[in-house]
Amino acid sequence: MKTAFLSGLAWTSLLLASCSAGDQDAGNSDNAGAMTIDPASIDPAAAETGYLAQMQGDWTSDEDARNTISIRGSRFQSFTDGALQDDVPIIFVDSCKTLVPDMAGKTFVLQGKEKQTCYLIYSVSEDKLNYIESSRGRTSRFTREK
Repeated sequence: MKTAFLSGLAWTSLLLASCSAGDQDAGNSDNAGAMTIDPASIDPAAAETGYLAQMQGDWTSDEDARNTISIRGSRFQSFTDGALQDDVPIIFVDSCKTLVPDMAGKTFVLQGKEKQTCYLIYSVSEDKLNYIESSRGRTSRFTREK
């Protein structure tokens, strides 16, 4: 048990370190260094394979049921109490450091959010979605809505 916990902890630490190394903080702008990819260039078929395909659907936060997300195609929508908060493209990248689009990657950004943040897929299954915010190390946990 200790070995599995330590290896999982070490793996998570390594992933966070590699992602936070690429966090952009130049200038005083909240959007400094934000990635700019034309959402029209995102292949609609990309949502049919890999992690994005597994993430498709509606999810409720395990921490606060008032917070939900919906992933349809390459769109990421977040809601609080049913009110739309964000509706932005989800773009998978090779790493938080380089931000090169890579649909096979485990790392993603939500283009167009006020503050550009990089996320790591920790796990995704039929019922559960967990991803880590690279800048703060906070894990967001969701359960698929039935």
